[in-house]
Amino acid sequence: MRYHVGVGCSFGEAEHNAHGLLAKKLDADFINLSRRGRGNFSIYTELLYWIALNKEKLKRTTFSIGWSGIFRNDFIQGPGFDQWAFRWDKWRGDRDCDVHRSLSDRIDLYTDQTVRFMTHVISTQDLLNNLGCRFVMYNGIDTHIPRSAFGTKSGLTVKLLEQKIDKNRFYKFDYSHSKFVADNRYFLDPTPQSIITKITNYPTGGTQYPVKDAHPSPEGDKRWADLLWEFCKKDQLL
Repeated sequence: MRYHVGVGCSFGEAEHNAHGLLAKKLDADFINLSRRGRGNFSIYTELLYWIALNKEKLKRTTFSIGWSGIFRNDFIQGPGFDQWAFRWDKWRGDRDCDVHRSLSDRIDLYTDQTVRFMTHVISTQDLLNNLGCRFVMYNGIDTHIPRSAFGTKSGLTVKLLEQKIDKNRFYKFDYSHSKFVADNRYFLDPTPQSIITKITNYPTGGTQYPVKDAHPSPEGDKRWADLLWEFCKKDQLL
């Protein structure tokens, strides 16, 4: 039996998610490690945990990783249950919250969050390559910050790290599933969101995609999975 493991945030959680559609194209048993609200630290950690528990399956397993938003900062609440390593919560680097307000003003937040994201990407690709596993990566939620947001020296360091990312296995590094959904209006619920939701989500969610539910519709997931599949077929990634 073949297996396909998908891991990500809520953009990989729906019954019609892109990871599962890739598994169908591969005629593989689908294992979904995606969960709503996940950040990239928990994505990486839960993938590590699954691999540690399932070494006998690795030669028959392919992976798709849909990275989450870079401003989601996970922390561990305690031990997990069932297939999960830990129970998780998070704070947001782009939202007004107690943790964010307590940060030192010496922190270069854009650089910090970008470097954390790239570190997780590079660590994951190196892990899977060292294990001889086939995989594809993409951004589930938009992770791109314009390089003009960085200082000159930090910008050069970020550029150096980005060069370590294998773009042959990363579908459209400067694009995302969420941006694709928005560009094509494949929203799960395109009804304009309420004023209350806009205020609650300020300054990000409500101003970025002002609809009731910006998650992908079944059509949005199918179209994205088709694009991933064509990308994978080109170099037989999976």
